[in-house]
Amino acid sequence: MIARVMMLILAFLPLASSAEAGVWENLKSMILNTGHKPPPTIDVLVVNDQPSAMLEVKGKYRIFDPNTKQHISKRYLGKRKQIQTLSSGLKWGEEFPGIFQFQIIPEDGSVHTIVDGVEYKGSIFIYDIGGSISIVNRVPIEEYLSSILPQQYEFSLPDETLAALAITARTNAYYLCQSPKNRFWAVDANHVGYHGLESTKPSSDVEHAIRATRHMVLSKTGTYEGVVTPFAAQWGSSMSGFSQEGYSQIPLYEAEEMGREGKHAAQIISRAFPESHIELIY
Repeated sequence: MIARVMMLILAFLPLASSAEAGVWENLKSMILNTGHKPPPTIDVLVVNDQPSAMLEVKGKYRIFDPNTKQHISKRYLGKRKQIQTLSSGLKWGEEFPGIFQFQIIPEDGSVHTIVDGVEYKGSIFIYDIGGSISIVNRVPIEEYLSSILPQQYEFSLPDETLAALAITARTNAYYLCQSPKNRFWAVDANHVGYHGLESTKPSSDVEHAIRATRHMVLSKTGTYEGVVTPFAAQWGSSMSGFSQEGYSQIPLYEAEEMGREGKHAAQIISRAFPESHIELIY
């Protein structure tokens, strides 16, 4: 309870201040010791219904059947081969008889996977669906945000406005993970502008906002209920969208003005999503 109260107090401090950011990160590390708990991930469809794909793993990896969780094999060297479907199962250089889906898990975070020339972090799922190849990238949500947000906000915005946008985007990502449209993936890369590692800009203002708000989401429950409930949070571009559930009650330009006036991210969010509050989800 004390930890939650302290987090809520800090949520109402400016998130972009370097001094406060240092205090924020130190306090989070001290209070939220997640141990070996893996970071939350999101499943992104990166190849959809193609006859084949060029698949490369740039280091050690393991292969599992995602349906049975059975370990299929372990490889100590990288591999680059075309992956395709056969009537008897998948073929990736070698054949996998009777196997129509598998998951590639890199040995560690430094090992990346390249699919049709695009580099990805995290694990890869390959599915034979009706004789065609579909590939899904399971990536940490924070990495996912680092890929999609810099492209959406290439124009200059105040740091606190960017922090509010990062929290909103993270909220929406968690909601999509919890309410996927099907059991194989949560989002389509083509619909959200996800291009793996190639679109990540570590030094950008957007990336700084993502790091400063790490694991913060909007919730309509929390401290007293003991549960965090992300929702389909989006920013409306005009007054016509504000009446729809999940859309902000102010447009983006007003959030920008608030940031330039010195308002911090929590104040912007309280205007945009008045029935929600900031919670740490991980």
